[in-house]
This record gives sequence, structure tokens and C-alpha cells, in this order.
Amino acid sequence: MNLELINKRRNNEICSDGVNTFKIFNKDYDKRLVFLESFITAEVEADGVNVPSIEEVTKIDGQWAFKSYVIKGKTLFDLIKENPKDVDKYLDKMVEIHTSIHKHKCPKLPIQKEKLTDYINASELDEGMKIDLLDMLNTCPKHRKLVHGNFTPHNVVITDNGYYITDWNHATQGSASADVARTYIWMLMNMPDYADVYLKKFCDSTNTASKYVRNWIPIVAAARLGKRVSEEEGVLKSLISVVEY
Repeated sequence: MNLELINKRRNNEICSDGVNTFKIFNKDYDKRLVFLESFITAEVEADGVNVPSIEEVTKIDGQWAFKSYVIKGKTLFDLIKENPKDVDKYLDKMVEIHTSIHKHKCPKLPIQKEKLTDYINASELDEGMKIDLLDMLNTCPKHRKLVHGNFTPHNVVITDNGYYITDWNHATQGSASADVARTYIWMLMNMPDYADVYLKKFCDSTNTASKYVRNWIPIVAAARLGKRVSEEEGVLKSLISVVEY
């Protein structure tokens, strides 16, 4: 099979043969997470969200892979980089799509608070800090909205007929504000000029107090530390230290 590499990520590669797209996971990637992601994607698709439909879970050269039809378009990340003068328009579109996700409910998905708890416990923070953060998490209101868990401009593909949202492996049922906190953290590390702009646009669009979203930032940052991504640790720890949010 002749495949062209489209994008290389930490846990997978995106390749294409011109007709199909293949998300090929690393050889050591947990089989359980492969099938969990395929299940979540199918659930979200069934609820009417525009996702690249997984046509097949297969193996390529011994590595697990998803097979989907090629989607012709560009990510919001690429569009922003190519047309920086139109960034305001693209961020508005991103907020529109992000808020559309939160209107859905998928009751079979994992619970956001439980997942955040597991990752905070898996981090190398001292036990006192973990207790404080988990206390903060437990006092946060319980919500059951569909949340993406890693909503970034990379994961929105704009086509001639609309858009598709990719990479649903982190999706859960939970708080939209926590979901936006994760997007804010990602933008702070990757597109810092737009992080606060995006947060304000989201809050204005949804009539949400920015303080409510910011209350989630130390919690979500601590959970992200549980992933043990060394290049992120400096920024994440600086956000967790602002625990008086």
C-alpha cells in the first residue's frame, strides 16, 4: 500500500492513499484506547456531530489504524497561518463550532470529572497540591454536556460544504467551561497571541463569566501533567500555581 504522510503526531500518523485517510497508531499504543476512540467517535457521529466516519478498524504493518474517506479541506490552524488578517473570522468560526458540540449529549461516554481525577492522581505533583486540586474539582458543578477534550484549530477541517471535527479520543460528558479551559491552555502553548482572545469570544458568545472558565484552568493543567509530556511541564506548572482562581 502506497501511503503519503499527511501529519505526524505524538501517538499516531495521518496518511492517505488518495481515496482513504488512515490514522495509524504507534506500535506500542494501547489496543484498548484504539477501540475506545472508535466507540466514542461512533457515538458522537450517531448523535449528529460532523466527524470523519470510521469505516474500518484495521492493522497496517502490525499497527492499529482507522480507515476513513478522505475529507478535502483545510484545518482552521492552516487557514489562520495562511490568512492571519482573517484570524478574527476564523476564531469566531471556531467558537461557533465549539459551542455546537456542547449542545449534544452522549450518555455512554466517560465522565469528565472521573477522567480529570485519574490524570491528576497520575501526575507528579505533591500530595498536598493534588488534594487541593481534587477538592476544587469536586466543588465544581456537575454537567453532562458532550465535550471534545482536545478542541484545537488542528482538529477542525473546513470544507466547501461545511466542517468536520476530528480526534475524539479525549471526549467525555462534562463541563463546557472545562473544555474551553483545555483549549485555552493549548492555545497558550501553541498560539499565545490568540489564547485570551479566544477565551473572551467564547465567554461573550455563551454569556459565561470568564472567571468560571478560569476556575478550571489549574485543574485541567494538573490533569494534563498526568500525560507526562515534558515540553509542556513549564507552562502547566505555572498555571497550577495560580490556585487562588
